[in-house]
Amino acid sequence: MSDYNSCDRLLLNKAKAEHAINVRHCDLEGLAPSVRCALELIFRQFAGLPFKLEHLSRAAAGRITPADLRAAVPGLLRRQFVASACNTWGERLYFIPQELLSVLHQQWIRPRLEPKSGSDVKLIKEAKRGLALDVFRSLVWIASHGIPITAKGFIHQRVLSKLSQQTALQQEDVSGLSLKYSHQDIYPAHTVIILDLLLELNILTESPKAWQLNVEGLSLWLRNNLAGMNSVLFQRMLLKYVPAEKEPQHFVYSLSSADWLVGEWYSYERFIGWLQEEGLLCPELPEERQNWLWSWLEAMCGFGWLELGCDDAGEHAFRWIDLPLEWEVSQPRSEPDHHGQAGSCFYIQPDFEIMVPPDVPFDVRWELEAFSESIVTDRLSIYRITRESVAKGLRLGRSWQDMRLHLQRYSPGIPTNVIIALEEWGRQRSESQGGSTFPRLADPSSLSGGQREVPLDEGIYRGMILGGENMAAYRWNDAIPERKELFPGLEQVPGMWLKTARSYHSSTARQMVSQAIQWQTLLALQIGGQWVEYLPASLEDGEDWQVAGKLFASGDAEGYEAILAPEDWEAMRLLLPVIDVAHQI
Repeated sequence: MSDYNSCDRLLLNKAKAEHAINVRHCDLEGLAPSVRCALELIFRQFAGLPFKLEHLSRAAAGRITPADLRAAVPGLLRRQFVASACNTWGERLYFIPQELLSVLHQQWIRPRLEPKSGSDVKLIKEAKRGLALDVFRSLVWIASHGIPITAKGFIHQRVLSKLSQQTALQQEDVSGLSLKYSHQDIYPAHTVIILDLLLELNILTESPKAWQLNVEGLSLWLRNNLAGMNSVLFQRMLLKYVPAEKEPQHFVYSLSSADWLVGEWYSYERFIGWLQEEGLLCPELPEERQNWLWSWLEAMCGFGWLELGCDDAGEHAFRWIDLPLEWEVSQPRSEPDHHGQAGSCFYIQPDFEIMVPPDVPFDVRWELEAFSESIVTDRLSIYRITRESVAKGLRLGRSWQDMRLHLQRYSPGIPTNVIIALEEWGRQRSESQGGSTFPRLADPSSLSGGQREVPLDEGIYRGMILGGENMAAYRWNDAIPERKELFPGLEQVPGMWLKTARSYHSSTARQMVSQAIQWQTLLALQIGGQWVEYLPASLEDGEDWQVAGKLFASGDAEGYEAILAPEDWEAMRLLLPVIDVAHQI
């Protein structure tokens, strides 16, 4: 398989870590029109896939030639709309960084489809409770039980079974994505997704005998709000779980456009038809491709973000329940006083149940997990304090005073009967305090305000899921290509060919045409006293030679096919596009 088809999206993760772009302030309007046009064509052709300079001929369209696209690359690199790296063979690859793809989609590819009438749509697959909550429940279980490894290096089947029980996400939600990872016959895909994300985010670390929680990474993660978690998780999926092909990439980015109205039904078939009209999907989709696209929607339901429906006519529909758009991180929040007045809080009932609204921070919930029973985990979560849960808290290193302080800090108040019972149960079981440990989170003052970007170390592959070829060893390269790289042989071309329009001997004209074909650039030709532009494609051999190509009259953006002989024009000149390098030609 070629480098172009198998390049891993991990390269984009490296780009994000080393070449961060403030997408909120990317200045498309600041680009020259030719460069801006080149970026759109490159984006439509390659999405976020790596490409070589010679691949740019695939993106050329109409009057915009491959030479125009190559000439735009230095300016796009300089303004960070394109990044580059070298593979292990020293070949240089270019790509649009992942964090720009949604911005460019919003600029050029916006699905302005009208919603369907909701009364006509019947729900066929509802959104589950959400991936962030599944990750949280898995973290709680791992903190309590660990992930022991067998002598052969596998996770115990008992552990896999227990982890599977922690998540609303199940195998049938993600089986259609055809994710690739080692030991697929042993590890179920939905559990691998959870473990893969925890490894990617540096919350979980591998070791020979057991995988362990990284308390600092855990603390950073739990300082995020729900929106921030969803956004990070979604970006990780775009990075690794989408095939390294332009059609699926354009599909998933268009599907997550900010133009969709949350809660409104949209026709799936009309959406696919619109993508085909835009040239982002082929007109005749193979069955394998159709299955993957629909499977992505089913996975979005399993992750809690989307729902699927069908109307009486059999037309399918989708609606967003929670659209994880922005790359958000939580801002540092002030700590509440002892009455839970700063920010969101939970509510303690006289029957010992604790009602936890969705905006209660996850680091606050984490401590509840140490000394209360989890009854319901959903958008509204419910915990219960019992004699047994207090005993568990004591075994996990919390005193009953610690428990009371946490309840006071993050609630408007504690019912008197709950305080009395907590103290009684705590004093009765105080001898069992300090057995096994449930990790205490790191001091917030030592952490950043949100989930930091996980560094991608050279030669290290994080996670379990393989998004393609492992490219961790690729070398970052921010050098601007020189003119001789963009147009090989430029130094040997007579300057007159580029600067002066005149008549040339047939043999010289042939050389100029051949050079234009090599560079895939235009010729200026004077025909019947009028100047036109001509993009030669092929040259016939022989003394009475001809050239086939596309001719563009003045103001014509599309042109038409034309076969010309040297006697058909009176004068000619090579047209080389302006190259945005340190010193232009």
